[in-house]
Amino acid sequence: MTDQREDILIVDDRPENLRLLSEILTGAGYKVRRSLDAERAIDAAQLAPPDLILLDILMPEMNGYEVCERLKGDRRTDSIPVIFLSALDSIDDKVKAFEVGGVDYITKPFQQEEVLARVTTHLKIQNLNRALQHQNDLLAEEVEQRKAAESALEKALENLKMAQDQIIAREKLAALGALTAGIAHEIRNPLNFVNNYAEGSAELADDLAEELQAQAQHLDPEALESIQTLLADLKENAVAIHHHGQRAEGIIHNMMQHARMGDNAYQLRDLNALLDESIQLVFHGKRVQDLMFSAKIDKDYDPNLEPVAVLASEISRAFINIVDNAMYAIQKKQQQLGDAFTPTLSVQTQRQDHGVKISIRDNGMGIPLEHQSKIFEPFFTTKPTSDGTGLGLSMTHDIIVGQHKGTLDVKTEPGSYTEFVITLPTNP
Repeated sequence: MTDQREDILIVDDRPENLRLLSEILTGAGYKVRRSLDAERAIDAAQLAPPDLILLDILMPEMNGYEVCERLKGDRRTDSIPVIFLSALDSIDDKVKAFEVGGVDYITKPFQQEEVLARVTTHLKIQNLNRALQHQNDLLAEEVEQRKAAESALEKALENLKMAQDQIIAREKLAALGALTAGIAHEIRNPLNFVNNYAEGSAELADDLAEELQAQAQHLDPEALESIQTLLADLKENAVAIHHHGQRAEGIIHNMMQHARMGDNAYQLRDLNALLDESIQLVFHGKRVQDLMFSAKIDKDYDPNLEPVAVLASEISRAFINIVDNAMYAIQKKQQQLGDAFTPTLSVQTQRQDHGVKISIRDNGMGIPLEHQSKIFEPFFTTKPTSDGTGLGLSMTHDIIVGQHKGTLDVKTEPGSYTEFVITLPTNP
C-alpha cells in the first residue's frame, strides 16, 4: 500500500538535531527522511522530491544558502518549500535566507509548537499551490481544447461557405447555360432554313445558267451577258451565305456543347485543347459580328502540359469570358486607331509543380485604375448596356477560384494591355 503521508527531508550536520526534529515530526504523523550531508541531501531531493525541506545553514563543505540555491536552480526541486534552521538570528541572516529562496526561518533551540506550526502552514500552502497549479493545467488544457474546437468550427464554416459559393456559382452557370442553350436552339432552326435555301439557290443558279446557255441563240448577246453576270453574282452571294451559315451553325453547336451542365464530375482534360477551342469560338463569333475584324493570335502552348482534372464546360466558359473581353478590347482599340494598330491576343500555358499556369494577354485599352478593384464584382461592367451584363468575370472568378481552387489575377496598364493569369491545381 502506498504511503500517503507528507514527506519531509531534514538536512543538518548534527545527529542530535536530526533526532529531535525527526521525533517531533514523526509524532505528528509525517514521513521523515534525514541527511547529515548537504550533497547527499541534494541527490535525495532530486531522486524523490519531498513535500518540504528543513535545512540547516551552518554546515561543513556547503552551507544551507548554497544548498538552497542549488535546489532552486533545478527544475526537479525548484518548487519544494525550504525552511531554514539556524542559531543565527540576525536580520541579515534572515533576509539572505529569503533572498536565496527560503519560505521561512526557525531559530535554534527548537520549540516543538513553533516547528509544527510552521511546517503545517507551509505544507498547506504547498498543497494549495499544487491544487492551483493543477487547476491552471486543467484550465490551460481546456483553453487549448476550445481553441482546437474553434479552429475546427472556423474550418467547418469556411468549408461550408466554399460549398455555398460553389452551389451559387453552379446555379448561376446552370441558369446561364440553360439560357444559352435555349437561344442557340431557337437560332438553329431558322439558320437551317437559311443554309438549305442558300444551297438550293446556288444549285438553281447553276440550273438557270445551263438553261440560259441552251437558249443563248434566241437572246440578244448584250442581254445574255448581263443576265449571266447577274446569275454569277447571285450564285456567289448564295455560296457566301451558305458558307457563313455553316460557320454560324458550328458556333451554335459549340455554344450548346458548352451550355450543357451534365458534366458535374471532374475529368482529366487537355487544357491546351480547351483553351484553343475557346479562342476559335470567340474569334469566329467576332468575325460573324464584324467581317472587318481581324487579330493576330500568338499561341505558346506547353507541349509537356499534363491533363488536369476540371469541369470541362465550366473551365471553357471561363476561358471564353476572358478571351471575349480581350477580343472586345482590341476590337475597340482597332476601331479607334485604324490600320496603325495591330490587334494581338497572346496566350501561354505553362506546366508547374502542382498544376498549370495560363496567361491570356491583349494589347487593348487596359483597365482604368478606378475600375481594377471592381472587375470581379457581379454586374460591374465598363461596356455599354448592349454589349455586356457584368456577370462574365464574376462567374469566371467563381469557376476558377470557387469550383477549381485555383487563382485568378489581373495585370493591366491603362491604354497598353491587360493580362489575366490563371493557375489551376492538378487535382482541385
